[in-house]
Amino acid sequence: MINCEKIIDSINVGILTIDADLKIYSVNKWFAVHSDIDAEQTIGKNLLDLFELSPEHLKSLKRHIKAALTLGGPSFFTADANHYLFPMKNSTTTKSIFEFMQQDITIMPYNSEQKQVTVLIYDQTSLMEEKAKCNKESEELANANRVANATIRKLETAKNKLLKQKEIIYKQAHYDHLTSLANRTLLTQRMQLLIENNQNSGKKFGVLFLDLDNFKEINDTLGHDVGDMILIHVAKTLLLATRKSDTVARFGGDEFIILVDDIGEENNLNHIASKLIQAITQPIRIRNFDLHVTTSIGISLFPNHGVDFNQLIKNADLALYVAKAEGRNTYKIHHQSK
Repeated sequence: MINCEKIIDSINVGILTIDADLKIYSVNKWFAVHSDIDAEQTIGKNLLDLFELSPEHLKSLKRHIKAALTLGGPSFFTADANHYLFPMKNSTTTKSIFEFMQQDITIMPYNSEQKQVTVLIYDQTSLMEEKAKCNKESEELANANRVANATIRKLETAKNKLLKQKEIIYKQAHYDHLTSLANRTLLTQRMQLLIENNQNSGKKFGVLFLDLDNFKEINDTLGHDVGDMILIHVAKTLLLATRKSDTVARFGGDEFIILVDDIGEENNLNHIASKLIQAITQPIRIRNFDLHVTTSIGISLFPNHGVDFNQLIKNADLALYVAKAEGRNTYKIHHQSK
């Protein structure tokens, strides 16, 4: 994917976007470096806050902006060997005899409705000194003039696409593709964060390990497509039955993990587990049939039953095994399974 912003910053041309009132909307790296300004901090400021323009230069600049917006095409401002529009130093040539770089400026309409223009500043100092040897460079600058405005227009779109791609990549890496719940990767990260925070605060959190009862029989008799619909329904049910601060994750297959932070008393886990079991036992309407699903839950508690991810998951799984052995559709806390 083309990085338009990087291209803009690599061009040896000053590029800034302003409106008819001289408010600044964007500044490229070249212009910032040669003007000795911070590009990000200039956004939203007025050009006159950064440069002292003579009354003649200010009048000329506004006239060229108006001409570009009115005619819908470029307007050229060429400085001679003794004048400049912007008092910019640090010429691209190291042997310049001039105190300030000699500038050629092109003003092009960018957004006529918003009265915005793109200002292109060329350092003509080196061209004046090396014109005989650098005719090719002059052609490249002319080409930059043609493509710069189109590049700026595409920059915002490119940024939005990049952000969207990052969101997609992050979601694919951290969320289950079927249920959109957190996956193992995100579950591990969030539990590690809870462990670190609660070690300092002394608070407790619960790990609830849920497994749907006899789910294999559902897949075998009704098909995996129905099984997937049940998993999606259960995922939504768990999200509705928990707090936004809790983490609901699909651990694999028909297994789910819920992290319940700041539980206060251990007895609160009993109420939470009972609430979840009751919510899941409600009939599920699929293809004009009411299906009934139950779940068994094993519970471990930080720090009582473990101080790391593997211990807490293992002990919740052991408690789940006991709940299954005692008839399913129930829950067990780890210490009750001993």
